[in-house]
Amino acid sequence: MNTSLTEAFCIAILEAASTGAYIVSTNIGGVREVLPDYMNKLVHCDPEAVYKGLKEAIDNYKKNLEITKNNVHELNEYYNWDKVARRTVIYQINKD
Repeated sequence: MNTSLTEAFCIAILEAASTGAYIVSTNIGGVREVLPDYMNKLVHCDPEAVYKGLKEAIDNYKKNLEITKNNVHELNEYYNWDKVARRTVIYQINKD
């Protein structure tokens, strides 16, 4: 669960998701771009919305776990640090 008010790129969320965890997070900048929709529940930045999102995730724990465990390889493949470094270098070369 992430209840941040601002986030550029949340490594903690990425690390948790790479283990197959289903993420509940406030709908802030960066999270939507980091994880596929099926691996998280985004909620408004207020206590009631966070509570409802967390309750929904707990109520659907088995279904969410099955989905994330079956698809975690996709996330781990994309965020492989060697590949991230290569994409960064390619971006820099193309930018210049």
